[in-house]
Amino acid sequence: MSKPSTSPVGRATVHARPRRLLRLLALTALALPLVASAPAGAGVDTSRLTALVTLTVIDGDTVTNGITTWRRHDDEHDDVLDRMGIVLGPLDRVETVPTLLDRDGSLTLRVVRVELERIEREVELSHGLITIEDPDLRRGVARVVEEGRPGSVVKTELVRLVDGEVESEMTLSRSTLRPPVDRIERVGTREVRVADVWDDLARCESSGRWDIVRVVNERLSYYGGLQFHPRTWNAFRPQGFPDLASEATRTEQIQVAQRVLEAQGWGAWPACSRRLGLR
Repeated sequence: MSKPSTSPVGRATVHARPRRLLRLLALTALALPLVASAPAGAGVDTSRLTALVTLTVIDGDTVTNGITTWRRHDDEHDDVLDRMGIVLGPLDRVETVPTLLDRDGSLTLRVVRVELERIEREVELSHGLITIEDPDLRRGVARVVEEGRPGSVVKTELVRLVDGEVESEMTLSRSTLRPPVDRIERVGTREVRVADVWDDLARCESSGRWDIVRVVNERLSYYGGLQFHPRTWNAFRPQGFPDLASEATRTEQIQVAQRVLEAQGWGAWPACSRRLGLR
């Protein structure tokens, strides 16, 4: 039996250092699957070589870290996330967070959870206002004919949620539960003189009697057509006017009332001024 050839043609001497040799073997092992799957005559795309990366996945409030294989410039993340136990929904998407991947071998992904929800909800419908001009009412006075009430509908909506927040809504259908009823008001259009206002106020306060004295709790309390309290009358009456409003003329009472109006406004006659639409 002849001895194995020791000539340079049949034998090669490896001079690589052990550490470099191990590195070469590791890279060769990573590249072999790609070479085997490549078409005949095609070169190996080194931009898609598999590499080990430190991967961080942000999924809402959960942060998952791990080391996994990764093909650079590959936009499909499903396989990588499956290996880390992170399941994507049919509408979920994955975003790459800018990192120093080329410098420190790390990669950060953020999972964006997208959901579609079909919901039904009751929505209130506001009522309208219908006004009817009434020449029998003084301008500025309104009378309610119909109070009105809101209605309601049930809306079926398709809601798109992104990370739990509503991004968009689309109405699929709506059905009326209760139609709204409009509020109806009669609005006065009759123009009146200022003097007529005092007569209207007197009719409300004292049935138009300028000499009346009204007894409250068995005490004489309010006097005249505009129902002055004695303290109010004494505070605003000019010198020489009667001591009691009920003893003064209509013109004198109106003159004192105008002074009260300038100082206190229509609130000095709270109920009747509101009823007449003066405030």
